[in-house]
Amino acid sequence: MVEVIHAVRAMYGFRAILICLLLVPAAYAQPVPAPVGEPTGAEGEVHATYKRFVEAWNKHDAAAMATLWTDEGDHTEPDGRTVHGRAEVNKLLQIEHASVFKGSQLHIAVEHVRLVSDDVAIADGTYELFGATDPAGNKLGVRAGYFTSVLKRDADGWKVSANRLMLPQVLIWRERE
Repeated sequence: MVEVIHAVRAMYGFRAILICLLLVPAAYAQPVPAPVGEPTGAEGEVHATYKRFVEAWNKHDAAAMATLWTDEGDHTEPDGRTVHGRAEVNKLLQIEHASVFKGSQLHIAVEHVRLVSDDVAIADGTYELFGATDPAGNKLGVRAGYFTSVLKRDADGWKVSANRLMLPQVLIWRERE
């Protein structure tokens, strides 16, 4: 009988140890973050606009790119040159893609979309341009920069109302920080 009691105690002890082994790691486990999905709603629509822009760029379809601007929209290059209106944006893109951007490929990462209202958004992100050349046809290497755009929603979706491209610049006073 004593042997049976010891066997029962051993069995219950084994179960207790097993339960502890199963529960203790769960108590200390960190939650696994949910995978970040694609943006939805208006933010997803803004991301889709940039995806269409990149697709048109990489096909060198300036007219398709220009359709993503509002009629009165403008575009400012990193050197400060600004064109106003969809027709002028189209003209600039036609010139660039017939020359210095002819064989280029563009990658864009939309990093933040802020809805100002139901039909106005501000988008910030980065871009990398590969395969651009100077006017003589010499490869320039990768051009990487930032963009900020104001977009307006109309019946056809989100369109660029103002686009600003920026190239990184070290600020001398930050070097001392």
